[in-house]
Amino acid sequence: MLRTILAAACALTVTAAAQAAPPLPMEAYYAPHRLVPLPDGRKINLFCLGEGSPTVVLDAGYGSGSSAWRQIHPTLAETTRVCAFDRAGNEFSDPGPLPRSAAAVVADERAMLKAAGIRGPYVLVGHSMAGLHVRLYASKYPKEVAGAVLVDPSNPRQKQRFAAAAPVSSAADEKRFAAQRACSQRLLDGRLKAGDPDYATCFPAPVAGLPEAYRANLVARRTDPARIRNLFSEVDSMPEVSSAEIEKALRKLGDLPWIVLTADGTARAFGGPPEEGAAMARVWSEMHDEAAALSTRGENRHVDAGHYIWATKPQAVVDAVNEVVAAVRARR
Repeated sequence: MLRTILAAACALTVTAAAQAAPPLPMEAYYAPHRLVPLPDGRKINLFCLGEGSPTVVLDAGYGSGSSAWRQIHPTLAETTRVCAFDRAGNEFSDPGPLPRSAAAVVADERAMLKAAGIRGPYVLVGHSMAGLHVRLYASKYPKEVAGAVLVDPSNPRQKQRFAAAAPVSSAADEKRFAAQRACSQRLLDGRLKAGDPDYATCFPAPVAGLPEAYRANLVARRTDPARIRNLFSEVDSMPEVSSAEIEKALRKLGDLPWIVLTADGTARAFGGPPEEGAAMARVWSEMHDEAAALSTRGENRHVDAGHYIWATKPQAVVDAVNEVVAAVRARR
């Protein structure tokens, strides 16, 4: 959804492409890996592969967690240590206090890395909504960030900018999201229960073939009121709260290795009037140009793919991350 939608290097990239590891089987994500305790007692699920530095930290988009990275996690881990985590309320991490703004996510992430004994500075990778978290982390704690890759990232004030450029398409997207919210709100209010005629429409059964215990866990987690509130709070915080947090902390990042990947298919996916599609694509690219310009060596690379670049064009993400890692190592 639009609301949830930012020479050593060459040698390293070629090696990664030639020796890409196969995706991890989903079985690797059927249980938590390392439940890292935070100061308030909550636990965050952390899944690390590989060795070496800098450590790459993967933060997924809206409603996703560490399993979203399964296609590229093992390949990246051939180069350095790569840690994916589940934000509060996602997958195996405990829900967190509201609001779940960008600042709340960054605070959890920093506490998790410290508690896990993972030293920085880090290479941060964020998809979609998580691009906001990467930007805030880099601005607030520049000494802890060695580089970053923003994968078709969401952007501060993007809801307002899309509404101005493409009002019909933006309104349609709001309507789709409102329908999803209405299902969950009925559950929260006690007006929708398992077994009701439209329960399966609001909460489809997990895909067939999963172990029964894991299926049951999925159902329990995605209908947990605290987790639902966490997810909606992340989205609700984006237009104003998270955007204001990023604007307040905004700073230039010097010559930090910094790559933005723009999926050219993101704007096309929402249909609407042709002229609005072009306007949305233009605004999407402009916002990513602005994100890239935070660093003097920042770059906005266009990828012929949909929003989930890591799934359809994984090598584009692998190449960008490995290039940033190589640039960080070259500075030592």
